[in-house]
Amino acid sequence: MSQLELSNLFSVDREGKPTIKIVLFGPPMSGKTSMLTVFNALRRMENPKTIVSALTKIQDDSGRTVFFDQGVFQTPPFKGNNFDRLRYQLWTVPGEERHKVQRDIVMKGVDAVLLFLNFEKTAEEQNKAIIKEAKEIVGENFGSSIPVVAYINKSDLPAEERLDKRDIIQNLLDEGAIHSDKAANLVLTGSCLNARNELLSILTSPKRDEHFDDSSRLRIDKRPDSVWLIVKPIQKLTQLAVEQRLEYVQSI
Repeated sequence: MSQLELSNLFSVDREGKPTIKIVLFGPPMSGKTSMLTVFNALRRMENPKTIVSALTKIQDDSGRTVFFDQGVFQTPPFKGNNFDRLRYQLWTVPGEERHKVQRDIVMKGVDAVLLFLNFEKTAEEQNKAIIKEAKEIVGENFGSSIPVVAYINKSDLPAEERLDKRDIIQNLLDEGAIHSDKAANLVLTGSCLNARNELLSILTSPKRDEHFDDSSRLRIDKRPDSVWLIVKPIQKLTQLAVEQRLEYVQSI
């Protein structure tokens, strides 16, 4: 089992690179574009050997984001298996109702789902609808062989303007996206706005050089906490997808 390669677990692209497809599935105006903008900033600021590919953005005629495809992060070891880099495809489409057909298409061949939810009280029904729709599209594999992690954006809002996290978790439990014993690890929160602003502050700081190595690349240990909170759900989804596939291979 130690000789397993990621190409044994995931499909490969035209260059022969093992690829994981993650879809950011969320309501409109929840911050999906902002999250991927932060990833693109990391790609430019950090070591290119650990971050592959580039950000591609396509918009519809209203200016709403239709598609992203971006490679991010080097794959960590799992259960004693040391793997090479895994290429990432991060997809998203607008959450508006008129784009439902596009969402159906984008979800085909998905390896993992990031439910990108909104902490704003006004988004409660949109959050519920998007979780339900994701389950309907993925089917019986939702939250099992197709792992699901929820990220609730806009945690920087005042408490009185935020939804109760417990209510969001209950809705995720009701739809089978997560199980109660794993809720703490599978429902994450953060602020894409804070992450973007903190990265900008590093670039404009008088102490900028303290954050970069000799190659002018942002040091991993100097990532702001707000950025780690955005990176964490993607890392968690990778871990779940790899572990699930390892278990499947070991069982046959």
